[in-house]
Parts: sequence; structure tokens; C-alpha cells
Amino acid sequence: MPPYEGLMINGRLPEDPAVFDVKKGERVRLRLVNPSSATTYHLALAGHRLTVTHADGQPVEPVEVDSLLIGMGERYDVVVEATQPGAHTLLARTVEGDAPPARAILRYQGSRQNRPPGGQVPEGLRGGRRLRYADLQSARSLPQPLAEAGAPDRTFDLRLSGGMMMSRGEWFIDGQRYPDADPLEIREGERVRVNMRNMSMMLHPMHLHGHFFRTGGILKDTVLLEPHMGRASFDFIADNPGRWFFHCHNLYHLHAGMAREVRYV
Repeated sequence: MPPYEGLMINGRLPEDPAVFDVKKGERVRLRLVNPSSATTYHLALAGHRLTVTHADGQPVEPVEVDSLLIGMGERYDVVVEATQPGAHTLLARTVEGDAPPARAILRYQGSRQNRPPGGQVPEGLRGGRRLRYADLQSARSLPQPLAEAGAPDRTFDLRLSGGMMMSRGEWFIDGQRYPDADPLEIREGERVRVNMRNMSMMLHPMHLHGHFFRTGGILKDTVLLEPHMGRASFDFIADNPGRWFFHCHNLYHLHAGMAREVRYV
């Protein structure tokens, strides 16, 4: 992992954290966006559970969790029930690397406590229920024919590999490095399935431009692929002709070749 001055929430370093003021009894929406270059976060809020309502902007059936992972490019909306007056730590630990976690404060108006206890670690980072994709279901009907369990018209089986131990820090999709890589050719109207297997030791948040895809029971545009033989699959309908980028949202992996063009022909 590259060295950074620190991990931030809303542009603030942990020693001078952002403060979000709330009132007791409110239902507060936190819109979580991870625009990092290379950091996947494990996030939780001390004293509170998180009710996930949206994934990548798409509504899902509410599910209550203690923590969640958010990869580069992913977005989640969560609702917090403000029932615990005081000041509480919102902590986001890096999943890879050992940088000190990003930190913010949720503070109740009128509370005597302006700062949480020093070194407070949310309960959700020590145990409890962590959000999984399998926990999520779309809150509205999936578009046809993605709602059906039909076979795809075209399938791509892709192996993700590479690593920083190589001479130039090279990253591959099926042994090819972008831009010296074959496009993934599709035709308008097709149902396309992409199966991925991660042969590397790092996480890969894979993002497709120009489309939302179905993974499990939800629509997303970015899916986080676990390391060490992690697998993920998604289906999408080829309904937006053009030339679209498909890539790892870790900037360093993208720059070193982990990308393909999805091309309508």
C-alpha cells in the first residue's frame, strides 16, 4: 500500500475529525461514498447499528447490520436511529495495510459530552453482523429480463491476477494488461454474464461503466472481489451501445493494467 499522510472522512484527518451533529429521536441518513485511490474500509458507528437502504444508489430492502465493507467506488446509504445521547466515534479501518483508521464524530446536540472516549472502537469492528451482498435484496422489481433466472446469451470467465512483487507491479485480466488487451465484445440486446475469479492476494472492486448489473438479488455498478480465490459474478443487459470501460477501482491496479474495454459490435 502506498504511504499516505492519513485516512480521512470528509477531508479531515483523525486528529481533527469531522463532527456531525444530530438530535435525539432523529432518523439520520449517512450517505457513504468511497472515492479513495486504494483503500477499502471496514466501517462502524459506536453505540449504534446501521440500517442499509441503498447500494450504489439503488434502493434495497432495509437490513440492519453492525458494520460494512465499502470498496473504492462503492456507495451505501444507511439510516441511524439517534437514541444514544452523547458523542460517538464513526471509525473506518483499512482492510489492507496498517494505516491508522479514518475517524469522525457523531455528536448529540445538548449533550454534555462533546468528544467520545479516547481510543473508542465501535462494537461493530469487534464482532456482530457485517454486511454481505447476500443480505441485500432489491426494494423494487428488477428490470426484465434480469429478474428472470434465464441463461445468458454471452459469458466471459475472467481470471484476475498480478501483484506488486512483480518487476513493475503488473495487474492482469486473463493474462492481458490494458491497453494491450482484447476488448470484451458484445451485441445490443444480449444478456451478458461476467464470472470473475481472483487469483491475487489483494481486493479488487470491479466497476463497469454505462450499466447497472445484477449480482445476487440487487443492482450495482461496482462489486468487491475478495482475495485468495475470491469469486463474483454479475449479469447485465446490453442496452447502452458504445465503448465502455471495465476496470479495477484501485487506481494503482487500473494504471498497471487491470482493465478491459466492453465494446458493442
